[in-house]
Amino acid sequence: MTDHRTQVEEMIADYRRSSQRLSEVDEELASIEETAADERGDVSVTVGSGGALRRVWLAEQVYRTHSPDELGGLIVRLSATATARIAERTDAVLATVLPSGSDPAALRADSTTTAASAVTGVSVPDGSAVADNGPRNSAAEPEQDESLEPRSWLRDVGAAERDR
Repeated sequence: MTDHRTQVEEMIADYRRSSQRLSEVDEELASIEETAADERGDVSVTVGSGGALRRVWLAEQVYRTHSPDELGGLIVRLSATATARIAERTDAVLATVLPSGSDPAALRADSTTTAASAVTGVSVPDGSAVADNGPRNSAAEPEQDESLEPRSWLRDVGAAERDR
């Protein structure tokens, strides 16, 4: 009986070590950030874990040296560069806890298949320039909404809870 007790204690200790390591990896992944900047240092974009845009910095003169369309495209390209670096760093962290021979990129790709699509362009508020060719609603075809009442994600969550 003592051998079983020792085995169980070892299994519990292994579980605790694994759990602690996974918590550390989770914290490490959450703290990853990458910044990409243009050649002149006029524009920089910081992206966090999972590709979340955290910061865009623009030098004061950037509005004189870039058109709105150029600036939007540059921000999108810099975001993509920073996001690619995030992916590389994420893979390196995941590789430390995956079995040897595992492909961290494949695991990461499987977990992001339901993520929102990447930004493909930027539209300027006055409508003078648009950096993407995605579908757009014309003034004659406004976007349809089932209600004109203001919407709130908090109210929507509450309604979903009541409907259960």
